[in-house]
Amino acid sequence: MSDVVTDFSKGMQLRSGSRPPRSFAILRVGKIKTKGHLGAALGHNYRERDTPNADQSRMGENLVLKGPGTAQGVMEAWDARAPEKIRKNAVHALEYFVGGSPEKVHAMGRDEQNNYFRRALDWLKDRHGAENVLSAVVHRDETTPHMQVLVIPLDARGKLNARELVGGKDKLRQMQTDFARDVGQPFGLERGQERSRATHQTIQEYYGRASTPVEADFSLPERRRGAVMGLGGESDREWQERASRAATERLAHLTAHLTEASGTLRREMEATEAVLGQTQTELARERAVSEAANKLVLTALQIPQIEGVTEDDKQDLLRDMARFHNRHVSHFSDMQAQATKAALNHTGIAVVELKDGSYALPWRDFDAVGGKRLAGTDRQDADALLNGLRQAERSRQHATEAMQEREARKTRERERGQDSGSDWG
Repeated sequence: MSDVVTDFSKGMQLRSGSRPPRSFAILRVGKIKTKGHLGAALGHNYRERDTPNADQSRMGENLVLKGPGTAQGVMEAWDARAPEKIRKNAVHALEYFVGGSPEKVHAMGRDEQNNYFRRALDWLKDRHGAENVLSAVVHRDETTPHMQVLVIPLDARGKLNARELVGGKDKLRQMQTDFARDVGQPFGLERGQERSRATHQTIQEYYGRASTPVEADFSLPERRRGAVMGLGGESDREWQERASRAATERLAHLTAHLTEASGTLRREMEATEAVLGQTQTELARERAVSEAANKLVLTALQIPQIEGVTEDDKQDLLRDMARFHNRHVSHFSDMQAQATKAALNHTGIAVVELKDGSYALPWRDFDAVGGKRLAGTDRQDADALLNGLRQAERSRQHATEAMQEREARKTRERERGQDSGSDWG
């Protein structure tokens, strides 16, 4: 029996056997390509914007190890270090994720965790220059404690040059080796398997599920005719009942498909975040993000083919897709961003440019909020506008349901009164 157990719920492969699980040092690096995306990343790191996967009751346990305590302060520090002329395609910042195998990190005491993160921060300062490390925040309000570090990638000439610092597979592999040796080993953490493809394979298999479009077919069944001169055929009522049952069954089938599509998308969001939290190289991270972007496009292209379901069900799925886009678009390449934008527009989702980057929302919500109100806002403001809109929708729905219930109650009372009167007629 193989010692490899595939667990799609975590988007990774787990090994079982007689020996205890190994504990790995995790270091990954991502490229931030615009100032808008840098602001979004800082808003997340400092919890100045909504962070759904963070426990608000534990946000006070987060720890700033380097830099100002606000996103605006770090942006000002970036402006002070950045060169006057910046290439259009220049990487504006590098974001490092420092963590470890969850079981090992949770087993550490608070002091040992802090020592590990401080040692990692010193290692990054030596690598990039202390003055270029702009921010370091330890997050303890998510599933596993980790640290996120933002660096301005300046070369010896003072130019933005991420390629020289972290470009190429060989540099990334050597960085993993050096980090595990210099930072991880003193804390019992080792390097992950080099050149491993396990995560890529399981993610491919996972994303292969529920990818076949379903076409709507609500043609009514033929009416059964009698064998002799039409005698013995279905009555109008019998045919109507059978046609109604057939349509109901097809509607149930399509509703189930839409529900599965929505559930698949939610599972993909969770799996994507798990993969982004566990991959140990930029190459693997970009591959996982690419697969997520591709799956988002495929899912978007399926939605217009589904008919016969309620508009509210469709809107719920469109909102899920928009939230998924907004959470991960900062990691998409320009080509991926353009492809997802085109697919989402085809589906019924608008993608607009706000102060801190691209933002997706269903066209129905866009029309309700109004383009003028969105202009000049950032993502946090847009989220607040949409939350207010949806709260108003729920209030109107509750009011409508209450009014309908009152009308139904009055109708029942009138019918009871008429029945009572007829008894004495």
